[in-house]
Amino acid sequence: MIRHIRWQVALIFIGVLLLGGLLAYLAAAFTIQRGPAPGGTFVEGVIGSPQFLNPLLCQYSNSNADRDLCSLIFSGLVRFDEHGNPQPDLADHWDISADGLAYTFYLRPNARWHDDQPVTADDVIFTLQLLQDPNYPVAPDLAALWRTVQITEVNRLAVQMTLQEPLTPFLQYASIGLLPKHLLNNVTAADLADLPFNRKPIGSGPFKVEAIGSTEPGQPQHVLLDAYSGYYGRQPYIAKMDFKFYPDFPTMLAAYRAGEIQALDQVPDSELAAVRDVSTLNLYTAPMSAYTMIFLNQGDDVPFFQDQQVRQALLLGLDRQRMLNEILHGQGILANSPIIPGTWAFATDLAPVVPDQGRARQLLGAAGWLLPSAPRPATDDMGVPIEPVKPTAQSNLPPIRVKGGVPISFTLYARNDPVDVALANSIAQQWLEIGVKANVVPVQVGLTSNYLAPRAYQAALVEVKMLNSPDPDPYPFWHETQASIGQNFSQYRDRDMSEVLEQARRTVDVQARIDLYHKFQQMFAERVPGILLYYPVYTYAVSDKVSNVQIGPIALPSDRFRTLSNWYLLTRRVIVSSASGGKP
Repeated sequence: MIRHIRWQVALIFIGVLLLGGLLAYLAAAFTIQRGPAPGGTFVEGVIGSPQFLNPLLCQYSNSNADRDLCSLIFSGLVRFDEHGNPQPDLADHWDISADGLAYTFYLRPNARWHDDQPVTADDVIFTLQLLQDPNYPVAPDLAALWRTVQITEVNRLAVQMTLQEPLTPFLQYASIGLLPKHLLNNVTAADLADLPFNRKPIGSGPFKVEAIGSTEPGQPQHVLLDAYSGYYGRQPYIAKMDFKFYPDFPTMLAAYRAGEIQALDQVPDSELAAVRDVSTLNLYTAPMSAYTMIFLNQGDDVPFFQDQQVRQALLLGLDRQRMLNEILHGQGILANSPIIPGTWAFATDLAPVVPDQGRARQLLGAAGWLLPSAPRPATDDMGVPIEPVKPTAQSNLPPIRVKGGVPISFTLYARNDPVDVALANSIAQQWLEIGVKANVVPVQVGLTSNYLAPRAYQAALVEVKMLNSPDPDPYPFWHETQASIGQNFSQYRDRDMSEVLEQARRTVDVQARIDLYHKFQQMFAERVPGILLYYPVYTYAVSDKVSNVQIGPIALPSDRFRTLSNWYLLTRRVIVSSASGGKP
């Protein structure tokens, strides 16, 4: 009996040793961490309120609220990554003919609308026919382009689009969100702005509309989105997105302090100090697809801007980095190219422009713009020098250069915004130091429509936004055909540069396009069609309770949601292998 008990004790002891060894091995080989869990509601504050939850309208809206919501509710055939490269969206692939004229898009067989109906070629054709309609209410240039495109159904899940001539950036036009034909079959383009659909949209994006709440007729106070379980792409961790709308930034920041929201859609430069004081907010910044520059009207009314040496002198006469540091508090990136850094077309080997007022003065002198000679002292009838009049503040200003008796003096328009006016005044002061006079005129509204578009200006400080152009093609702003009626507001005409831009639009060879755009950027740097200042940056503020938020270069504020599927609010315990470096 005693021997039997001893064997049982021995077996128990051995078992304990084995169990202890196993537990020790598991403890060494695996660990428990907190990982992302699905669920939770992300609440974001947005300035303004949505008007048109319709991809054919919101893409050209001035409201960030419209574009934010449309980017989550709708999807297009193609999307673009942060480098400007096309990626599959509703179309999982596409073919381009060798001559660059025919584009065939193949839809995902599992793509569905939020009412669970399939997305088909009929929806693509229906949407694009609305864009072709002469009564399409916005973006007439876009409608005119689409009217040159022949659209043909290949089969239920394939559509072919045939162009009249090669247009390599065409894929960017295929990124516009689609509309469901089965819900809007009898709608015309003229009906788009008044559709009830715009307040209860059905899309094919990762989120669907669950509720629109309002305390005032016609004005939504919040829009609640629900992750769509039938979405063809990766499911986000966040279950719901609740957008709340505010009239201005201080009101929105107060709402965050009160615990009503978890993020601020965009932080103005003037509010950065206030936001940095909030310890629970994380700030994320990214360069935007835009640049701030000085347009110089090179039409016949302003002949001195037609002189390349004058334009080069104006650029060298500016310490742009100093203005960025002192006026924008570092919230910008020095610009040396009209193509945005980070895109596939940007030339990284461009030589930086170093301010040099001495060289600027030399260039102006070589162009014939000379400082006036100092006058001889006045004398009376007896030849005795007359006591000079005491100088005034105005007479103490540096002299202005002249050519043929005409001073180099012009008007510099700027938006009536504190930052833009401060920049314009700094620019004018620096130019005065090299003998050039710029009279700053703030413009309350309509700088583009009233001055740039009719070419009724001399110089203007402007932010150029590539809002709906994920392809970095600079043709609209710098080709000679756009000088009179397009967006080439400088009226810059250069046949060599225009030829390079034409070739880049015709070739389907990506490397050839890269080479051509690099050549264009070198030409731009040498010929200085305009004075580039800086690339603006976007600042996003998010509660530290929201994890794994990342943003890269963006064209629009709504592009901050490119990585939304990685964000999470909730966590769960996850067993991970130590050999994997802590990865589940």
